[in-house]
Amino acid sequence: MSARPGISGQEAGEDVNPLIARTRIVLIAPSLPDNVGSVARAMGTFGFSRLVLAGGVSPTHERARTLAAGHDAILEAATVVADFDAAIAGATLVVGTTARRQASVDRRAVEPAAGAAIAAAHAGAGEVALVFGTEKRGLSNAELRRCHQLVTIDGEPDTCLNLAQAAAVLLYEWRRAAVPQGLAPTALAAEAGIADLAGVLAEHLDAAGLLKPRERASKLHTLRRMLSRASLSADEAALVRGWLAALRYAGR
Repeated sequence: MSARPGISGQEAGEDVNPLIARTRIVLIAPSLPDNVGSVARAMGTFGFSRLVLAGGVSPTHERARTLAAGHDAILEAATVVADFDAAIAGATLVVGTTARRQASVDRRAVEPAAGAAIAAAHAGAGEVALVFGTEKRGLSNAELRRCHQLVTIDGEPDTCLNLAQAAAVLLYEWRRAAVPQGLAPTALAAEAGIADLAGVLAEHLDAAGLLKPRERASKLHTLRRMLSRASLSADEAALVRGWLAALRYAGR
């Protein structure tokens, strides 16, 4: 099995975002090897590699390997420990997952995205343990009280996801918090270009008799606001202006 749970991703030689490198996925006494394999598959899909099992089935069970769908290396490198305490050893932020109301443990559960943001803010300072309980009962109240933050996945009343599905949702949000989102922003048309395009539109409205002289200033202002909200790129603004010029030429 792999290095101790307390060893960070950086110490293990991983050149990845701190949140991903410093997050270990902890399964407490999983009973179904299919779930362990599916969790490994989700981990590999979203870039995570540090799996810790506190008891339960072997991570290298044949069914786990099958459901891992090519992510056997995560199972091979998994750390197996005796209990909850050993699984979270060295972690400075322990995030527990639950599908139950938590008034009894005096902890407020947040949505996955909020939990991931909390973990991302912490990851630069220390280790994060993302903990999942048993398939039948989840984490006990005693275990939940040991967690610094609880996360729950909102759904219909009296329903819940299975272990592997819940792990996939959480890991997806963890990755979103770790990796900058979106493509490079498109350069928008400059304000002068928008004003020019609005002026050309106003000229067409004038020519069609749709713009009264006393309304021209206010309508021109409205046109500029509308075009600004459209977030046209410089190329798009030039294209529309070209079309309008073509229409003017065709109307002669």
